[in-house]
Amino acid sequence: MRSATMDKIIDTLLRQKPLVKVLVLAVVLGLVVGVYWQFFFRPIQAEIAAVEPELNQLKAELAAKKEIVKEKARYLAELEKTREKLYVALKQLPDKSEIPTLLENVSSLGTAAGLQFKLFKPMPEVPKNFYAEIPVDIEVEGTFRDVVSFFDNVSKMPRIVNIVNITMDKPHKNPTGGTLVNTTCNAVTYKFIESASPEGGPAKPAGNDTKEVTNK
Repeated sequence: MRSATMDKIIDTLLRQKPLVKVLVLAVVLGLVVGVYWQFFFRPIQAEIAAVEPELNQLKAELAAKKEIVKEKARYLAELEKTREKLYVALKQLPDKSEIPTLLENVSSLGTAAGLQFKLFKPMPEVPKNFYAEIPVDIEVEGTFRDVVSFFDNVSKMPRIVNIVNITMDKPHKNPTGGTLVNTTCNAVTYKFIESASPEGGPAKPAGNDTKEVTNK
């Protein structure tokens, strides 16, 4: 049951002018809206603002994954091309058993080009990340044209052999005629390191399977 005080308030309001009734109704509605805003809507809005960045991030990730799915065929094709390139690169690296023969072929190319070898000295392997460099110190004597021909033939070998650190002395006359130049360089080939040491480092070289060749 309503109290007498409440009945008096309602009776008083009913006797007021329409304008006063409207003002009172507006005040009451304002209080209701204020309470709803403060205790219901505002906390919910704060929660939404807190999770909105995470939601936007998830939406972005979803959109990115959808794009990846759309491009799946292209990615697979690119992966296959990369595998083919890797296979070709691997075929160009000699294995351990091929290295002595490979170095002999380099020497033969120099002789065939008309060069006289004064030094052909395989050096210790240089371990890198997953492969090792195998350098050879070379010193030859011959015409400039013969030296260039030798370098060109080495570059055309099916296995990777790089000629680096090239130094040419001042040309000098050949007693039998013509001009000779003394050239020093390094021929470098590569091999994969098959296993790692127990400590996790690169494998130790298994030994030098090549021999030093010097001609004075």
